Amino acid sequence: VQGKGCFTVDTNTVIVSDSEVENIADYLRTYIPLKGNNAIENNNISLAVDKNLGTEEYSLSINENGIKICGGTYGGVFNGVQTLLQLLPHEVYSKSAKLPMNVPYVEIKDKPQYDYRGLLLDVSRTFQPVDEIKRVINYMAYLKLNKLHFHLVDNESWRVELKKYPHFALEGGFRGGDAKLHPMHGRFDEKYGGYYTQDELRDIVAYAAERNIEVIPEIDMPGHSKALGVIHPDILCNYKPNTSQTNGIDIRNVWCVAKESNYAIIEDIIKELVEIFPSEYIHIGGDEVSFAQWKRCPDCQKLMAQKGLNGGEQLEQHFLN
Repeated sequence: VQGKGCFTVDTNTVIVSDSEVENIADYLRTYIPLKGNNAIENNNISLAVDKNLGTEEYSLSINENGIKICGGTYGGVFNGVQTLLQLLPHEVYSKSAKLPMNVPYVEIKDKPQYDYRGLLLDVSRTFQPVDEIKRVINYMAYLKLNKLHFHLVDNESWRVELKKYPHFALEGGFRGGDAKLHPMHGRFDEKYGGYYTQDELRDIVAYAAERNIEVIPEIDMPGHSKALGVIHPDILCNYKPNTSQTNGIDIRNVWCVAKESNYAIIEDIIKELVEIFPSEYIHIGGDEVSFAQWKRCPDCQKLMAQKGLNGGEQLEQHFLN
């Protein structure tokens, strides 16, 4: 509901906040150049948690008494701040806004229609440096998106540093030139790419969390694993592939279901991932698996007979279980 009049944010305006949303107050100060933190009656921006509101729900009140944002959770307060930024001059987004600024009187009560509001970022096919990831996260925050589906591993590369298997990223993070992975996607005569150290990933996770965004990592298996198969061929099935039509390149991209050693590697991978990503979820893909590779593998066929499995779908379900 829009009111009549405007509140002026000036050099005397201060931000006051509950302790649990102090990070949001600091975030807001990067867009509105306010310095003080001592409350002045009728000239402050108040950020508070109100447990009577739902998860990510917020209220935004702007009147002659100042600006007040209440949220049911940290995320609710953050969403309210994003709406406040939308009401201010657009220069706030380039962090070049000058005081004073007028913001219209308004009463807003808002909550998300969907709990999961996501964006998928595929850095396996095209590597993006940390600063670019953070730029994407900032734009997600402006749009109140709250899930970053971080697609780190696919046929094209392996982008995650693992302490137990450092060669996965050191070799699997690069394509072309003298790299083990052959070039694709437009570059053919140079080595290019990169990977994320665990410290960089933790930094990305923390940066996103301050902006009410959960980072969900994706490590594809049992298919979409050609990069890992090239740099760590032990995961592949027990047969010699025909490479006469692929310029001598082994294009197999599926984990062997029958190798118990593979499950030990996967356990090692997951153990390191959960130390980096606090997300409730890890995405493992599970789609577009070439059953033909398992059909040619004597070990997979033997396992199917032992378990009484019928076809690639059931073999894949065995792997996933």
